[in-house]
Amino acid sequence: MRTKIFASLAIAAATMFTACSDDNPTPPPSKAQLCANGITDDCLMGTWSINGPTLPTVVGTDTVYLVDQNHNLSASPAKLKFYIDDKNAKKFEFVNSTLSKADCITATGKTYGNWEILGSSIHFYANIGNECMEKNDKTIESVVSVSGTDVKLKLKGIFFMEPEIKNEDAVQKALASEEYSFMSEN
Repeated sequence: MRTKIFASLAIAAATMFTACSDDNPTPPPSKAQLCANGITDDCLMGTWSINGPTLPTVVGTDTVYLVDQNHNLSASPAKLKFYIDDKNAKKFEFVNSTLSKADCITATGKTYGNWEILGSSIHFYANIGNECMEKNDKTIESVVSVSGTDVKLKLKGIFFMEPEIKNEDAVQKALASEEYSFMSEN
């Protein structure tokens, strides 16, 4: 009987120590893994950068999408941060580039608001720092792409970059998009 009790205690102790000593914890998923299946809340969370509005450009017989060279912010990209606030609300913060050539720039250079995913689109509502925007409430079709560890978010329309290209050709503005690269977790 005594042997059975000691054997049971030994097995219980071994099990406890094994359960407590996990030397190989599972690493959190990478941004590429979080975005592999498209746009989700977890995929969007973090800070993204943009080098400027992307416009369709004819090169030979092909149409390619390039950052508008008149509004190239690559030396100091603008940033878009998606996060959840302390009240569990989905928020964004857009910080404009110091190189912006927009005719109107908010006093802080920042725009704040709410966001939500609607199917394959993101609905943005800018409620602070929106005085330079033509529309402060817009739903934009969005696509995320992953190549290795590189993750990009394309808004198939203009929202944050609208003040940047306000005076550009109307056709180009209608065809322009915003393409963001993932930078970091919040």
